[in-house]
Amino acid sequence: MRAVFIYHKNNQRMEKFYKNLLNEPDFCRICDDCYNCRGNWTFKNNVKNIVIEEVYEEFVDNPYDYLPELPEGDICIAQLHEDLLYELPLLLKEKGYKALIVPSETPHDLSLALRRDLKRVCSNYNIEFENPKPFCSLEKKEGNEYINKFIDYFKIGKPELEIEVENGLIKDVKVKISAPCGETYYIAKRLKGKAIDDLKEEIANAHHNYPCLASMEMDKELGDTILHKAGYIAFEVVEKALKK
Repeated sequence: MRAVFIYHKNNQRMEKFYKNLLNEPDFCRICDDCYNCRGNWTFKNNVKNIVIEEVYEEFVDNPYDYLPELPEGDICIAQLHEDLLYELPLLLKEKGYKALIVPSETPHDLSLALRRDLKRVCSNYNIEFENPKPFCSLEKKEGNEYINKFIDYFKIGKPELEIEVENGLIKDVKVKISAPCGETYYIAKRLKGKAIDDLKEEIANAHHNYPCLASMEMDKELGDTILHKAGYIAFEVVEKALKK
């Protein structure tokens, strides 16, 4: 499985998604008592990033002034100016890509109109398409053969935890699937040793301290902020794990 991230310079959100999969030693240095809870895995041989110049024009007459030659790959994760995004499926088709993921971390990352267009164009090219809002809401769906494989292979998407409880305390937490930013590992560490009746504040604090990459701007489609939705997902996955 080969994944290619393509985004504009200074897009710190996409940079963090990419670097989470590299898992270099300096990626996460939040805890003073770091004991490498993430482990020593890496996908550096399976992921690439393409960083292109920022686009300041509202309309781009020739997207190919910006879009580069793409490497071979299976899945593309992209956040780009919409005029560039519209052309991207054709380039992916020519290179044999199987899926396009356009994560939305702010209300402006992808318009509803372009989402519809991308879904239609990708379908015509037999390319799977998803627009998770936020990226940590990405989960398996029937018919998404390659995106489902992407989640299984890279272990990112909607988080999944395995929690061991003893005498009302969290004894151990294993990350089965992490949020694409890597926050789930931090939450898992913070939960160890805590009482199961006292987790909401701990999860909320971890979500903000990591910090979550999603925007605090109100999203009309969600009727809430994307950051809040990511927080609800963090609560949900812990509750689900505790019920198993």
